[in-house]
Amino acid sequence: MITPFIPTPEELAERERRRARSTLPAGSATPPPTAAAGSHTQSTAAPAPHAFPGTALAAPGQPPPRPPLDECLITSAELAHLKIPVRPALLDRWLCEGDLGFIFAPRGVGKTWMAMALPGAISRGHALGLWNAGTGTAESEGAATDADPETPREFTPVPILYVDGEMALKLTQYRNGGLQLDVSHVTYLHHEHMFEIQTRCLNIGEAEDRQRLTDVIVRRGYKVLILDNLSSLASGVDENKGMDYEPISHWLLELRRRKITVIVVHHAGRSGAMRGHSKREDACSWILELRDARQETDPGAKFVSHFAKPSRNTGDPTPDLLWHFTTDKMTGITDIQCELAINSEYDQFVQHVCEGVTSQKDIAELMNRHKGTVSKWARKALEEGRLSGNTHKLMPPRSTDSKSVKSHYDPDEDDSDDDEDDDLF
Repeated sequence: MITPFIPTPEELAERERRRARSTLPAGSATPPPTAAAGSHTQSTAAPAPHAFPGTALAAPGQPPPRPPLDECLITSAELAHLKIPVRPALLDRWLCEGDLGFIFAPRGVGKTWMAMALPGAISRGHALGLWNAGTGTAESEGAATDADPETPREFTPVPILYVDGEMALKLTQYRNGGLQLDVSHVTYLHHEHMFEIQTRCLNIGEAEDRQRLTDVIVRRGYKVLILDNLSSLASGVDENKGMDYEPISHWLLELRRRKITVIVVHHAGRSGAMRGHSKREDACSWILELRDARQETDPGAKFVSHFAKPSRNTGDPTPDLLWHFTTDKMTGITDIQCELAINSEYDQFVQHVCEGVTSQKDIAELMNRHKGTVSKWARKALEEGRLSGNTHKLMPPRSTDSKSVKSHYDPDEDDSDDDEDDDLF
C-alpha cells in the first residue's frame, strides 16, 4: 500500500512564497510572508485569481493574466463553413456597415457639405446624387447583394452621430435645415453646445474622451459616427508622427469591430494629398478626395468627388462625380446637383501622378498609351505647375494653388511624333 504525500500547511505556504518570487520582475521587493496555518490574522490581499491551464499566477498587485488563445483558433475547414452575416450597404456599394473612411480636401472646397449630406441619405435609405440608396440594417444574412431594386423592402432607419469640432453652431443649424436633416435620425455633438454645458470640448487625442464617446455610441445605439474634422477634434496629436496617431487608430479599429461605421473629415496638405502621416491610411476601407471645380461665377460649393483609395467593397473603380451645392436664399433649402465628371486623358495622367505613380513608363502601361504621348503630357504638366519633379521622376504639385491652373492643352492633338521622346523612359 502506497501512502500519498500530504504537505503540511507550512510547506504549502513556503511553496506559494517561492512561486510569487519567481513571477516578480528583477529588482522587485519580496512579497510579504503568507500567514501560517492556524493564525487568526486576516489577510487584506485579494484572493488569487483563477489560473488557466498553462499560465502562471499573477504576482500580488498585478492584473490577472490574459486567457490562452486556444479558444480563438479556427481551422481552415471551420472557416470554410463559418456563417458570416452580410454587411449591410449604407450607401450605394462603396459604403458598408463597419467601414472606416476618410473625406479630405483643401480648405473651402466643400468637405462639410459632403459630410452633412451623407447622413440624410444613409439614415433614411435614400440615394445621394448618382449614388444609389443602401440597404441599411434590413439586409438579412445571406441576402443577395444584387437583388432586384424594384423589390419592395422594409428599411430600418440608421442612427447617426455627427461630431462637429469646428463650424459655428448657427451655420450648422442653417445647413442642417437646408439639407432637411431634421426629419432623419441624425444627432449632433457640437463643440459650441458642449462648451456651453460642460465648459470644455471633446478631444479624441485623450483616452478618457475616446472612452466617453464610445460609451455614448454603444449606449444610444448609433451605427454611424462622423468626425468633422480630425485637426480640430484631436488636439495635441502631431499629424506627422505615426506613433502619435496610434492610440486613435486603435480606437477607430475598435469601433469598426463593433460594426460602427466611422467617417473622418480631414484637410489636404500642400502636396494635395491627405495631410499628415500615411499610417492613418492603412486601415481605411476607402478615401474620398474632393477636388475644387468652382468657377468665379458659380454660386455655392462645386467639386469633383474622387476615390483616392478605391473602396474595398466594390471591386470595381467608382466613377468621379461632379457635385454642385446651392442654397436658395428665400427658402433656405439646399439643392444638390450631381453628374458624371468628364476627365480628359491628360487629367487622368495628372491624377495618376498625384496618386503616386511617378514613372512615365508605368503610366503609359497603365493607360495603354504610347510613351511619346505621355512624355508630352509630362512636359506640359511641368510647365503649367500641375506637377513637380522632372521628366524622369514626376511628383505631385508643390502647393494646392498650382493644381488650379487651367490647361489649354488638347489631349486629342496629333501624336504623329510619338517616338521623339522615347529616350525619357
